[in-house]
Amino acid sequence: MHIFKLVAASALILLSGVPAAQAEKARVLACYKEITVPARYSTNKVLLKEPTRKYVRRDGLVLLIEYPAVYREDKKLIEAEHIVMREVACKKN
Repeated sequence: MHIFKLVAASALILLSGVPAAQAEKARVLACYKEITVPARYSTNKVLLKEPTRKYVRRDGLVLLIEYPAVYREDKKLIEAEHIVMREVACKKN
């Protein structure tokens, strides 16, 4: 985390065109951590096959067997995966 602060501060200094004398007076204002937020989907089940029951003879017995319904899941993207900068406490070394 300390290295990240140094890299970020030096990048800001280079990009802003601040002279080296002023760069030593720079201070860290906040620390952030990148958090990846997963994509959000809306799901909808579509019935493909109704549940069924069948009688089956096995070993001299009559069994009632139930086969479950078969569904297809349709997904619709609501929000894509993205990165959020969350403020965290800065560690002092």
